[in-house]
This record gives sequence, structure tokens and C-alpha cells, in this order.
Amino acid sequence: MRIELLSFLFGVLTTLAVIIVFERIWGRFFGNRRIRELEREANRLRQTIKRKDELIVKSLKSLEKENRDE
Repeated sequence: MRIELLSFLFGVLTTLAVIIVFERIWGRFFGNRRIRELEREANRLRQTIKRKDELIVKSLKSLEKENRDE
């Protein structure tokens, strides 16, 4: 009986792990529109932050140049 219970628990845990993996892989292709929208929004925000950082660096360099010229 102990081996049967362990086999059952192992089967349940393996099934849950497989379901989670397939949900993560196939969920992006089939359905989960909300997740795809949030991923696109996150990417857009990362790009915006990157551009902002580049502009800050550019403005700091121009300020340093102005201070050296004075």
C-alpha cells in the first residue's frame, strides 16, 4: 500500500508540473491575450526608460561641455 500511495503522489506531482509547463509554453500561443498585452506594455515601458536614460546621459554631457567652455 505504501508504494501505491507514493506512486499516486508522484503521478499527481508530475501531472501538475507538466500542466504548468504546457500552460506557460502553449498559453502564449493560444489565448492568454491579457498576458501578451502586459508583456508588450512591459517591453514598451523598458524601451521608454532606456530612451529616458540615454537623454539624461546626453544632457549631462552637454552640461559638462557648457561648464568647460565657460
